[in-house]
Amino acid sequence: MARILPILFVLVALQCSFWGREPGRPPKIDGVPVPDSDRILYIQNVRNNTYSPGMHTRLTQLVQEEVERRGRFITTREKNLAKYRLYAEIVHYQQVGDLMDLADQHLTTELFVVTRIELVESASGKKLQMERNEIPGRVYYSTQLGYRESELEAQNRLLRIMALRIAEEAERSWYYSLTGAN
Repeated sequence: MARILPILFVLVALQCSFWGREPGRPPKIDGVPVPDSDRILYIQNVRNNTYSPGMHTRLTQLVQEEVERRGRFITTREKNLAKYRLYAEIVHYQQVGDLMDLADQHLTTELFVVTRIELVESASGKKLQMERNEIPGRVYYSTQLGYRESELEAQNRLLRIMALRIAEEAERSWYYSLTGAN
C-alpha cells in the first residue's frame, strides 16, 4: 500500500496538470503568443436554407466543439465580448442515389452540402478575407452494402467533416489577418 500511494499521487497530479492547461497550442506570431483579447470568438448559430431539418443545430454544436478542441480561439457566448464573430449558413443540401439494383432501388447514396461562412471583426464589422467562403462536403453511405449506416449517421459524419473544415478556414483567415499576410 505504501508503494502504491506515491504512484497514485503522481498520476493524479499529472492528470490535473493535463486538464488544467490551456487547450491546443496557443498561436504565436514571430515567437510572441497572441494575446487572449485577440482570440475571443463568438460562434453564431448556423442558419439553414435547405429542406433538411436539424442539420444547422448539429453543425453549430460540432463547430463549437471543434474550435474548442483545436484551442486557437477562446469561445464566448456573449456576442459583445467577442473580438471576432463566425457566421455560417447551410446553402445547399442534396441527397442523390448513386448505385441502383435491378429493381431500381438505391444501394448507395451521396450526401452533398455547401456551407457559406464569414469571419467578422466585431468592432469594425469588417469581413476577414478567406481563401474560400463556401465549403463543400460530400459523403457516401449505404443501408445495404459494405459499412451500413443510416442517413442520420451519414449526416453526422458529414457534419463532423464540415465542422473541421470551417474551423480550419476560420483559423487560417484569422491568423493571416493578424500577421498581415494575404
